[in-house]
Amino acid sequence: MELLQTEIIYDQPSKEHYRVLKSLYSEIFTDADEGFFDQRFRKKERFLTLVAFCKGKPVGFKIGYLYDEDTFYSWLGGVLPAFRKMGIADMLLRKQHTLAKKMGFSRIRAKSMNRFKPMMILNLRSGFNITKVYTNATGQQKIVFEKEL
Repeated sequence: MELLQTEIIYDQPSKEHYRVLKSLYSEIFTDADEGFFDQRFRKKERFLTLVAFCKGKPVGFKIGYLYDEDTFYSWLGGVLPAFRKMGIADMLLRKQHTLAKKMGFSRIRAKSMNRFKPMMILNLRSGFNITKVYTNATGQQKIVFEKEL
């Protein structure tokens, strides 16, 4: 894609990066829960965040963090609707996996839901295996994916 750049943020993002991420999150996900987003950043450790920019405009992101000493958890990602089907999500995923491996992780874990079929397909095409399906406390069915790095 023309003029696509990626910014890598290790650990907690700056206030400006956080504002950009939260804005993307709210725009990409119609059911965005900003309180949940804030809480996750307060409670987790060893974040790795990637932000994709097209001509200087943030168009997508991928966020993950420490799950356990061997496993990196790929928590959340998305691309603005106008920039989908251009390979941005795949590029962010591949870059996240490469960097997680460099950070010393040997496995990557992700969760999705049936309503996010493009993400499920991307995970499967990227070598993930489905390791578990469960219903959480709020009644959402979750699909767990894992991949060795």
